[in-house]
This record gives sequence, C-alpha cells and structure tokens, in this order.
Amino acid sequence: MSDPVELLRKAEEKGVPSTGFSKIFSLGSSDASKYEEASDLCIQAANIYRLRKELKLAGDSFTKAADFQLKAGNEDDASNIFIDSYKCYKSSGNSTDAVNSLNMAIDLFTKKGQFRRAANFKFELGEILENDLNDYVNAVSAYEIAGDWYSQDQSVALSNKCFIKCADLKALNGQYIEASDIYSKLIQNSIGNRLSQWSLKEYYMKKGLCQLAATDNVAASRTLQEGQHDDPNFADSREAALLKTLIECVDDGDSEKLSQAVFDFDKFAKLDKWKTTILLKIKDTISQAEDDLL
Repeated sequence: MSDPVELLRKAEEKGVPSTGFSKIFSLGSSDASKYEEASDLCIQAANIYRLRKELKLAGDSFTKAADFQLKAGNEDDASNIFIDSYKCYKSSGNSTDAVNSLNMAIDLFTKKGQFRRAANFKFELGEILENDLNDYVNAVSAYEIAGDWYSQDQSVALSNKCFIKCADLKALNGQYIEASDIYSKLIQNSIGNRLSQWSLKEYYMKKGLCQLAATDNVAASRTLQEGQHDDPNFADSREAALLKTLIECVDDGDSEKLSQAVFDFDKFAKLDKWKTTILLKIKDTISQAEDDLL
C-alpha cells in the first residue's frame, strides 16, 4: 500500500502553478490539469487514511483535494469532496473542522443553484452546531435558512421540521415571544395540510406554553381559543385541557395545582425535556409572583 505522506508530498509538488519559462514551455500541460492530478493524489492519501481509520487525517487530505479542485476551477468536484472531508471530520469528532468543510460545500451548492441539496446539509450543519458545539445562535440561523430553502422547494414537512428546531431553541434561550411567533407560522403552514395537520396539537400547546413563560396569559388564552376553534383534534385533547388548566393556575397563582396538572398529564403522555424546561419556567414565574407579594 502506498504511503499517504508521500502521496501528499507529491501532491504539493504537483500543485505548484507554472511560472516564467516553465509556463511558456509546458508542452500544453495546463495548471488546471496539474491541480487535478494533485487532487487525485490527495484523494488516494485520504482513502488510505480511511482504511486505517485515521479519519482526522483523511478529512485533512480530502480538504486539500477539494482546494486543488477549486484552483482547477472544478467547483462541482470540490463540493462533493468537501462533503467527504466533512463526513470524516464528523466521524472523528472534529466538529469545528466538520462545520468548516460543510460550509464550503453548502456555499458551492447554492452558487450552482442546488438549494434542495444545500438545505439537506444546512440542516445537518444546524444539528452539529446545536448538539456538538452548543452554538445555539448559529444553529438557529442554520435551521432558519434550511427551512426557507425547503419552503421554496415546496417541501412543507421538511420546512416545518427546521422551523420546529428554531422555535424550540429560541424558547430554551428565553426568547419566548419569538418562539411563539414561529409556532404561529407552523400552525398556518399546517392547517388544511393533510400530512402535517396531526402536528397541530403540539404546535398550539408549545405556542401557549411559550406565551405563559413570557407571562402573557391573555395571548395564551387566545391561542387556546383559536386552537379549539380551528383544529377539532386539539379541541378535546389532553394538550388543550392541560393548557387551559395552566392558564388558570397562572391566573390564580396556584403552583401546587400546576404541579398536579403536569403530573397527571405526564402519566398519559410522557413530557419531553423541552416541555419540562418550559413548564418549570412557568412554575418559577408563579413562585416569583408569590414572593413579590410577601
């Protein structure tokens, strides 16, 4: 098996642009072809590293290969190779390098008008930023952009999936009003849509929870009424019953009743981490109000 270090060294030698007399008397050999040959050598090195499971080095080699393809003017090849480097970096746990490679590929996809493909990887970018780097601000931005691109492609379900991520992260970051606005958008996209109408119960509930967390009981009551009017599945649901009780608890300043309502709901429909976090915020709001009265 070839030595990847030697292959990369040859690639660097091959990838030097022609100058002066060497360029004039290159016998028809263009710099573009030299860069392509250098890229091929880097890819050979990368695949050897992959076989050895040295994925960080494989990612570095693919990145060099993509850079040479860019110098050769082959943006399509470069974008695909950047995806290879991204996968290697991601598998090796080098999230920052994975983000850099992914951003390079996405920029090239959009330059070529491949927005559907770019949206797929923009969503993956959001997941890395959210889960691996805890960079929620940039994760939200990535999800929003992916959602817009999916929407332009008439992919409502995928667009909604992105905007749910945006709303959830904004709420966890304390941006309750912004989050509730996104849930409103999701509701509008889902009413009358056969594929996404079953998600309406969740959207109405989350919107109401965000409004309660923002201490806007009037808006939460309006959300409850709109949901009961516009979505028959929500009207008689446990989600609607819980939201109604929560509004009453906040109005009455009754944190014990809130805890009991949440406990009863959880027995039938297990609360996820997001709902638990927002419900604790609502309970803290009641407790704070009680302390202010003392």
